[in-house]
Amino acid sequence: FGPLWYRMLFATEELHIYACTVEEQLRREMMISSKNGTTMPKPSYHQTTAPWKIYSELAEAIMGLGAEMKRQKKESSAASDMDVESLGNFVGSKAAGEAHLKNESQRDHKGIALEYILHALDLFEVAKNSAEPLITIGDSKVTSASVRLHYLAGRLLMSIDNPVGGAVHLKIAADRTKNWPSLQLSIQRALRVCEERCLVIDDEQSSKSARAEESRISCAKLLFEPETCAMLSDKEIRQAQNKSWELGCKDIVWKDDASGKSRPPFDFALSFLES
Repeated sequence: FGPLWYRMLFATEELHIYACTVEEQLRREMMISSKNGTTMPKPSYHQTTAPWKIYSELAEAIMGLGAEMKRQKKESSAASDMDVESLGNFVGSKAAGEAHLKNESQRDHKGIALEYILHALDLFEVAKNSAEPLITIGDSKVTSASVRLHYLAGRLLMSIDNPVGGAVHLKIAADRTKNWPSLQLSIQRALRVCEERCLVIDDEQSSKSARAEESRISCAKLLFEPETCAMLSDKEIRQAQNKSWELGCKDIVWKDDASGKSRPPFDFALSFLES
């Protein structure tokens, strides 16, 4: 069936055609129902052929293809010639195989994958708002799906040197994983790296100070959450401590009480024996 990268390329092309076909069918049905004034059956968010799902799969397939092309570049010239020779059996000649390989190696796979992920997020909102019955972010399946999309978008934006845009998506993902401490920790790790890169490129002092304070608070939250803190390594704990209190200690106000009054989360008392 030819070299691995060629098989992956063929799979992504087929998946792209499938995604476009399903999306066009959905838009056509919506247009016809709007024109005729009829009620179109609302598409199920959970259906296997939901356009947003297919585009998210396509984005991940493109990312895999990009990784395979990187591996291909690192191989020796002899291995590359072998791949071109085997590809010639499928595209007609060795020259055509070399052109195919050259064209594919020059594509911006990360940029293409990012475009598909952002499009999947747009379609996800359409599916979420048109589901019957209406689905909210509180639904575990909706939350897990949206988290994955935002996480992928955040990491892709970081990889193309756009940490500011990446931080937006990573913060959304982190905010929606509060019930999954291990997953939230993985996202928080990526977010912390992203915030550090934002601080480096931010030239405005007020914005830079606000980002530094936000980063400090997020590190403090990691330490104060027992489930999250238990999963941190000793090195990560020391780094979070240094980051949290690098500007000096401040009073911590606890507001978990239902009454809204500030109070500590525990009480204690000291007693001394008479000598």
